[in-house]
Amino acid sequence: MLDSTSPISVDRTAEPAGEAPLGLRERKKLQTKAAIVAIGLDLCDTQGFDATTVEQIAAGADVSPRTVNRYFPLKEDIVLAPIDDFGVTVAAALRAQPPGNELQALCGAYLQVIHAEVGADGVRFLRQFLQMQRIMRASQAVNARALEYAEKKNVAVCSELADRMGTAPDDFMVRLVAGTWQMLCHISMADVEEALLHSTPQAAVRVTRDAILRAYHGLRHVCGAPVDDTPGLGTPPDE
Repeated sequence: MLDSTSPISVDRTAEPAGEAPLGLRERKKLQTKAAIVAIGLDLCDTQGFDATTVEQIAAGADVSPRTVNRYFPLKEDIVLAPIDDFGVTVAAALRAQPPGNELQALCGAYLQVIHAEVGADGVRFLRQFLQMQRIMRASQAVNARALEYAEKKNVAVCSELADRMGTAPDDFMVRLVAGTWQMLCHISMADVEEALLHSTPQAAVRVTRDAILRAYHGLRHVCGAPVDDTPGLGTPPDE
């Protein structure tokens, strides 16, 4: 995945590659939203979701509570914002993958997003993702709301898959590919959940990459597929 495409931006306040530059007003809106998310995650992670108020988040982001509510109708939405970002980012990375096997393209897209974090300042997304996971484990309300966000992420990915496959997002094959990949990621991440939650963001990058590769190659082995020697994908390290 690293040889076939250039790493996408890890800056969630920047517009996707290939699109027209955003105007000053839109950039400021994205920056404000990113600030609200960063402060919200920090506060909810350190003092608890229930103990954190919208007023505290607004003060930390230097905006009014009304502004916070305009961007995020529910406090849970602030915590779960990284899921939205991830879906859009993976869809953009998928768009850049070469045509061919769609599961391989999804694997390349995910690994591209993960690799981009290695060069990020403080690996921001992985850090926020780990914060989100800790908050979800402690808050039933956030955990319940997360089910809706997972579906939103699938919409972005299925739309891009449909474009690549020349069909509609609700086509059976699109849903089959997306569902297979979603389950593969779910199993691989569940297997390393404790390691992720207790690791540094930098270590989480490696753990995530290894887990996805192990699951991807495991699926190929079960299906009797030939060894995948695609540049950039490689094979997972020995246990």
